Amino acid sequence: MKKLVVTGIMILIMISEGLSVFGQQPFAVYLQPSVLNIPATHSGAFASRNGKWFFIGGRIDGLHIMQAMQAFPAYGRNDSIYIVDPVLNTHVSLDATLLAPDIYQAVTSSNMQYYQDGSHLYMIGGYGRMASQNTWITFPSLISVDLDCLLSAAASGTSPVSCFRQIIDTSMAVCGGMLEKIDSTYQLVFGHRFDGQYARTTAMGMFTQQYTNEIRRFVIHDDGMNLSISNYTTLSDTTVFHRRDFNLVPQIFPSGEYGLTAFGGVFQKNADLPYLTPIDITAGNVVHQSGFNQNLSQYTSAVVPVYDSVYNEMHTLFFGGMSLYTLDTTTQTLVQDTAVPFVNTISKITRDATGTLHEFKLPEDMPGLIGSNALFIPENNLSLFDNRIILLNHLNGLTRIGYIVGGIQSDHPNIGLLDPESMSRPNAQVYEVYLDKNVSSTNEILIRNTINDLAVYPNPAKDKFVIEFSVRDNSKTNIDLFDLNGKFIRSFLSEEKLSGKQSYQFSLHSIKPGAYLCRVQSGESVKGVQLIIGK
Repeated sequence: MKKLVVTGIMILIMISEGLSVFGQQPFAVYLQPSVLNIPATHSGAFASRNGKWFFIGGRIDGLHIMQAMQAFPAYGRNDSIYIVDPVLNTHVSLDATLLAPDIYQAVTSSNMQYYQDGSHLYMIGGYGRMASQNTWITFPSLISVDLDCLLSAAASGTSPVSCFRQIIDTSMAVCGGMLEKIDSTYQLVFGHRFDGQYARTTAMGMFTQQYTNEIRRFVIHDDGMNLSISNYTTLSDTTVFHRRDFNLVPQIFPSGEYGLTAFGGVFQKNADLPYLTPIDITAGNVVHQSGFNQNLSQYTSAVVPVYDSVYNEMHTLFFGGMSLYTLDTTTQTLVQDTAVPFVNTISKITRDATGTLHEFKLPEDMPGLIGSNALFIPENNLSLFDNRIILLNHLNGLTRIGYIVGGIQSDHPNIGLLDPESMSRPNAQVYEVYLDKNVSSTNEILIRNTINDLAVYPNPAKDKFVIEFSVRDNSKTNIDLFDLNGKFIRSFLSEEKLSGKQSYQFSLHSIKPGAYLCRVQSGESVKGVQLIIGK
């Protein structure tokens, strides 16, 4: 079991609503465009070896089209294996079409799970086209990639065929999950199996989709020739494990134990909404943080784990992506958009020394809608724990901590049902990420976590609507209606002391048709939903 010995002094100051403001060490985060010229891809596998970066599989187009017979076209598939030298700012490519068909199709799939262990990259599952059946499947495949072999093939101009080995196993038929490792055990976390040509709903196309609802644990045996798995076990939960396309981030927990936290993910079992509650995973335990909502980021994005050993605090930074909520900084209102748009927000989740989670919006924003499915690549020779977590107290002043690479660039927050093909593309601009410890304070905004699980339905509404949410701490709560210019229209609930889950039905009599903001305020927390009132 990995542990980090924690030293230093912890300072805790209690404030209202049961939140602790902790003696966190302030630091600022900045982005700067890089001169690195890297092939634009997303949703593939990544590895780093001997100072070189490897990009395998994924897509070279933008957001996938939602209609059947159009999504995931062959021309958007990445058929190249790119090896990048970030020091010389050069890259070479190897032709993946030379591989045996079963390996080639799995290697060039999308949203596979992957993990690098030394000189080998392991790739599991992935969604793509199976030519022999002229259909799209989630591949039941575990592939071992010899990175040193790829470097030799690139240097000599020879075929990369011998660098890949594969076994077929139906338990590996997963896409949209994440693969990590705790001690010697691999953790294949959540995801789904999608077979058939992609469409948004079964009304638009013929396919089967089955969420794994599992954490699959196993050991990979690889002697360079023979590849196998053993000690296969599963942990199941058909409700909170029903996730894909989330962030699985290495963590150091307050006890010093190493583990993982699954943040966000889509879609809830009974609603087309993302999950807001994190799940902590260690070698011996899984804890659903049901009392905390992550409001500002719920989809796969570039993430950076940063550990502060002085205050025993774990920070996780999220760069862009897609989100159910955005923060109106003028009114401090979290505004819900159930289309889950692309966002440019940079946010942070901090786990303090007591294990309590806090969310912040950082003052910096992304320079566009570019964070979804992007990668964060740490700076070479940076002080890291387990090669993954940046150690804050090993940094001095302004430090380049790494790069944000790839992902999807979108022209508009909501393009899913518009024209994803022309309104999005793979992001070609690399961004350098800097962390600055030469600050005495920051302008981070603490996201109050008093109101959770907000839902309004039907929406659009006509005569009446139902609003559901949960509050804590017996807070005074108001429910008001405003027009989109901020003009007060009506109060539905005023100064009621509430605690726990709430459900109300309100009449819309005498309110003109149009778009409004239904706003809930409880204590210092404010959340709003755009409510469409029809004729």
